[in-house]
Amino acid sequence: MAAMIGDFVSRARMVCLLGLGGLLFADQTSAAEAYRLAEPPSDARVKSVKMQVAIGGTLVTSAGAGKELSHPLNASADYRFRERRLTGAGRDAEAFRCLREFEHASVRTEISKRLTTQTLPRRLSVIAVQGQRYGMLRYSPDELLTRDYLELIDVPGDPLTIVALLPTREVEVDEEWEVPDWAVQMLTTLEAASTAKMTAKLTDVSDGTARVEFDGLAEGTRLGAVTNVKLSGHLLYDLKRNLIRSVDLSHDEKGTIGPITLGIDSHVHVTIKRSLADSPGALTDKFAASIPLEPPADRLPLRFDASPWGLQLVHSRGWHVYHANFDSKPEVVILRLLDGGGPICQCNFSPVPDAAPGEHTPLDEYEDSIRQSLGQQFGAIVARDSIPTSDGHKIFRVTVQGESESPDGEETKAYPMSWIYYLCAAPSGRQVSFVFAVEPAMRERLAGQDRQMVESLLFTKPSR
Repeated sequence: MAAMIGDFVSRARMVCLLGLGGLLFADQTSAAEAYRLAEPPSDARVKSVKMQVAIGGTLVTSAGAGKELSHPLNASADYRFRERRLTGAGRDAEAFRCLREFEHASVRTEISKRLTTQTLPRRLSVIAVQGQRYGMLRYSPDELLTRDYLELIDVPGDPLTIVALLPTREVEVDEEWEVPDWAVQMLTTLEAASTAKMTAKLTDVSDGTARVEFDGLAEGTRLGAVTNVKLSGHLLYDLKRNLIRSVDLSHDEKGTIGPITLGIDSHVHVTIKRSLADSPGALTDKFAASIPLEPPADRLPLRFDASPWGLQLVHSRGWHVYHANFDSKPEVVILRLLDGGGPICQCNFSPVPDAAPGEHTPLDEYEDSIRQSLGQQFGAIVARDSIPTSDGHKIFRVTVQGESESPDGEETKAYPMSWIYYLCAAPSGRQVSFVFAVEPAMRERLAGQDRQMVESLLFTKPSR
């Protein structure tokens, strides 16, 4: 009997222990906590941002005959700015808008031991940023940017795009989520993406800080060049202040030679530190309210300064500088117009010998120079006219049709081409010649941008 009682007590203890264990296990399961990691567009707090970028790798140029040359690349960039979110203009990428006031923005680039540096001028310190699927659209509310300044502030790992990696729902530790493809494309700045995948995971929460790790890739095109990007890194989210406190991002990129870009094989390391700003600076409520929901059309064109020649003009963002030589013969600037990643038109312009004040090169002489320049490509002059101006400048236009040749395997192929020439003369006698080369089938897509560019021309004091 005693043995039976002992066995019963022993079993009872076991049942109690098992039950208690089950209760303990149930308590641990229910204790799992979900966290909300978000920075909504309605968060108008001004943040202080410090950002550093280091780039190493190789640039590739064409050497002709199917050969390529490699050039070592080393670059670094440093940014300090205030940032304030603005109300979104739409869904997905368009929900990401902000104002930035730069205290400092500089880049140092060394290519094949040739060093260049650039710093953002104080007059361009305030920049508006508008999210788009292919990246961030940036513009100055005060004046037109140049391509150089636009590229200075357009860097991998834009802090606002990182916010798009946060989950749209509450998540627990060790929980993963898929980052939307539009967010990956926006982060990698691909104009067209065939692949855009990224997975993020909340890996740890301690001392009021959530750690999110992410890894992804994107494949597509940028400026007509096939580009592959691999991304990895982590961010730290401050649960008390509800903001991303820091980011560490690795960005590996391989891109082919494009219509206006060099080939590239690079590794980019981006570090970002963010905190609440002590003061709003220029980003006050009043100023934020003055920024329109959609970027103003007159703020989006870019200014091009040919300072050594004393020339300035305005062009759409589709035009890119392909070549600029101010120091040796032949002196020329070459711009190329891209649309949808494909080339539309090429523009060459350069100063020509001065005429007497109030005069210009005789038109028959100008047309003779056109025939000589085109050589066997010249077909016929199909139009000639003068363009009225209100500032005393004289603009003459000559349109030529002919044929241009390009390599087609081991042979060359001839195809129709139009050349639109402009002779521009200032009252002082200074002159500039433009030529726009465009296939007839592309003329409609040029949409009069040739004339708009020429009419924007200003003669200024040469810097040399």
